[in-house]
Amino acid sequence: MEERKNCLSQRLRELRNAQGISQYKLADEIGLSRGLLSNYEQGTREPDYSTLILLANHYHVSLDFLLGTSNVCKRFMDEQTHMRDSQLVADIFTLSTHSYTQLQSYVDLLKLQDQQKREQK
Repeated sequence: MEERKNCLSQRLRELRNAQGISQYKLADEIGLSRGLLSNYEQGTREPDYSTLILLANHYHVSLDFLLGTSNVCKRFMDEQTHMRDSQLVADIFTLSTHSYTQLQSYVDLLKLQDQQKREQK
């Protein structure tokens, strides 16, 4: 349980930092005190159910992601992203076997590069 609490506080801090906003600004945007947000991010307090929903909605992530039971960050896919991804999948289906194999090799390379970048942090 302690691990999940640490995951929640870490994710809250990372999500806020990714938006580039201060605890004061976030508190103002969602109607909570800065001190309470700080406690959540430090793991000294845990948000109640309604506050978890408020935070998940604000960051557009699932409760599962916030609580650490999933590593899938995005909860919603906007229409533009859906259309772009659908077109990409459609394009992949038109590839020859050779091109598909090359694409898979390139995807594997990108995944490896991303993993190496994460490990350097």
